[in-house]
Amino acid sequence: MISRVLFTSDKDDWETPQDLFNVLHEEFEFDLDAAANDRNAKCTRYFTKEQDALSQQWEGSVFCNPPYGREIPKFLDKAYTESKKDY
Repeated sequence: MISRVLFTSDKDDWETPQDLFNVLHEEFEFDLDAAANDRNAKCTRYFTKEQDALSQQWEGSVFCNPPYGREIPKFLDKAYTESKKDY
């Protein structure tokens, strides 16, 4: 049965399951979590909502589970733009 929580808009900061992150991190060795908070950050370096990841430089290998909702296209654009930069 599908949980109703999957269809709620009560929050936008769903945490990536640790097991999934671990598999991805093993391959990509992330340096930065671009969309986190103090409770769900997956990397030592991370940007919170207050730090506005969209206005920051995303250097290194970046993990990003963007806030769900209308911000997703902005995070996709940012990820694409940052991937083209040579830091």
